[in-house]
Amino acid sequence: DECTLRISVKDTGIGVKPEDIEKLFTAYERLDEKRNSGIQGTGLGLDISRRFAELMNASLTCESEYGHGSEFIFVVTQKVCSKETIGKFTEHDNDIKKRYLPEFIAPEAKVLVVDDNSMNQQVIKGLLKATKTQVTLASSGEECLRLLKDNEYHVVLLDHMMPVMDGIQTLAQIRLEHKTLPVYALTANAASGEDFYKSKGFDGYLPKPIDSKLLELTIKKHLPEELLQEIHMNDVPEEVDEMPGDKLWVYDVPGLSVPAGIENTGGISAFLYALKLFYDTIDTNLKNIVDAYLNEDIKLYTIKVHALKSSARIIGAADLSKMCEQLENAGNKEDLAYIYDNHEPMINEFKTYKEKLKKFEEAEDQNQKTEIDSEELKSAIEALKEVVPAMDFDAVEMIVNQLEEYKLPEPEAGYIKKLKELMKTVDWDGMDELISKW
Repeated sequence: DECTLRISVKDTGIGVKPEDIEKLFTAYERLDEKRNSGIQGTGLGLDISRRFAELMNASLTCESEYGHGSEFIFVVTQKVCSKETIGKFTEHDNDIKKRYLPEFIAPEAKVLVVDDNSMNQQVIKGLLKATKTQVTLASSGEECLRLLKDNEYHVVLLDHMMPVMDGIQTLAQIRLEHKTLPVYALTANAASGEDFYKSKGFDGYLPKPIDSKLLELTIKKHLPEELLQEIHMNDVPEEVDEMPGDKLWVYDVPGLSVPAGIENTGGISAFLYALKLFYDTIDTNLKNIVDAYLNEDIKLYTIKVHALKSSARIIGAADLSKMCEQLENAGNKEDLAYIYDNHEPMINEFKTYKEKLKKFEEAEDQNQKTEIDSEELKSAIEALKEVVPAMDFDAVEMIVNQLEEYKLPEPEAGYIKKLKELMKTVDWDGMDELISKW
């Protein structure tokens, strides 16, 4: 007649020292004051929560590894009111297809997005795809002003930190001609708050990574009623609900949180697009940051690491994003000593993504290949079945190299990839076993 429920919440924060765990549940106690100096609150939450738990004959505990994160566990016994099941719990249910419904559909609505970071531009454009809004992209304050001279927009989304002319300077110019045009700041530094941006003339701000619902609601309130269309399910594109088989490798990329990236970009397709864009722009962004550093242009350097912070956060590269955030803060404070000490480690971490994401290039190469003729593929497999048992390494290598010139179907493409790995260690037993599966 009773059941015990165990509910746990895990995080990947700074964690808690073993000697401090019990202090978590002590009223007014603040842990690690220096590292947590930016956190607001009374410190009463966990003390009150534990007391509530104890009143229910339950327990609230914490397990933590300092530097890696914590797990908070609530265990409570409850009476069973009915034997009837109320649902089936599946931790990762990939079979449930979620259809995202936008807040509005307005094909005639026009939105101008101004951001020097191409990834930010494409992410916002992707988030608004379901609304069918006309999205125009601009990469600088100057380009924004040129577009506003010849076009009318219902809403402008304007990045705060941009080189040459930043968002605040751009807005000042906009307001000379467009007193009532809705303009919202895009910022990865939400700490400035609504009052700050409104005092500068903005209608408000949107924090990065952009929340799709907040983005839609913000735009919708400035659209004339006659532009809004009735939403039909058939109008809404169906989102890919699981990672494509040839992209499952992204889950194994060290330092990359795929779930965070999918959440930040609004879906799997948008995430993969953003990740590929991040990979394609590594060399350019590296050069821009390094050049600014070598030229001791601290203002430009700060803007560029700010942009990388945002891009890394979007794809779920939290460690890289944090390193950039700290360098950005140092740049704003003109703390050159910190920048000199920490520039190189950040650059080295950034460079690792060139290797971590290189499979995008391999996949692109694969797409450019012609498909192999089925008879030719069959002939090559029969040849491998002869030369592998004979341990003729040169013949195996020649056949594999010839096959790699073509686009292969599955499962053969996977077999050839595995065969190449076994060849590196000259594992004939493994090769024999693999060949027997064909």
